[in-house]
Amino acid sequence: MSKIKIFIADDHAILRDGLKLVLKTDNSIEIIGEADDGLKTLDSVEKLNPDVLLIDINMPGLSGIEVTRKIRLKNNRMKILFLTMYEQEDIIVEAMLSGANGYLFKMADMDELIVAIKKINSGEDYFNEKVSKIALKSLQQTVHRAQEIKKPHLTTRELEILKLIVKGLTSQQIADSLFISYFTVGKHRKNILEKLGQKNTAELVHFALKEGLIKD
Repeated sequence: MSKIKIFIADDHAILRDGLKLVLKTDNSIEIIGEADDGLKTLDSVEKLNPDVLLIDINMPGLSGIEVTRKIRLKNNRMKILFLTMYEQEDIIVEAMLSGANGYLFKMADMDELIVAIKKINSGEDYFNEKVSKIALKSLQQTVHRAQEIKKPHLTTRELEILKLIVKGLTSQQIADSLFISYFTVGKHRKNILEKLGQKNTAELVHFALKEGLIKD
C-alpha cells in the first residue's frame, strides 16, 4: 500500500519540525517537502504533487487561503488541510469556500491530526464539531441577513398607517389620527398592499402579524 505523501506549509520552523516528528511515527505517512511561505508552497506542490497539503493560513508571500484558491484553479485532486490558530467565523468560512478539504485548530491533539489526514486522503472532508458549529452559525447569520434584505421596505408613514390598519381603524379614522387627508391614506394603503403583495385588508393584517412588521 502506497504511503500518503504530505507537504507541510507553515512559517514557523519549530511547528514544522514538531509536525514532522509526530507524522513520521505513522508508517502510512511520508513527508515529501516543506515551505515557510505561500509562494514557495505554490511552486513546490506543483512540482511534488503531494496527496495532502497541510497548510497554515497566515504566511508570508501568499496566505494559505490564496494558495488554496490558486491550486484549485489547476488541481482538484490534491487534498488540502488547514492547520491554524484562527477561530473567527469569517476566516473559517472563507477557508472552506476556497476549496479546503479540512480545517483543524493547532491545539488539536496529534491523533486527531492523523485521523484528519487519513480521512481527507480517502476522499472525505474533515471539519470537527467545533469548526462545524462555527461555520453553521455563520451560515445561519447569512441566511438571516438575506431574509432581512428580502423584506419589503415601507416608509415611516406607511408603517404608521399599517400599524393603525392592524388595530382595526378605518381610513377616515387613520386620516383623523395622523392629521392627513382621507385620499392620502387611500394612496398609502394602496402602496402598502402592492409592496407587501397582498390583495385586501384581511390578508394585509395577517401578513403583517406573521412577518413581525408591527412593533409595539
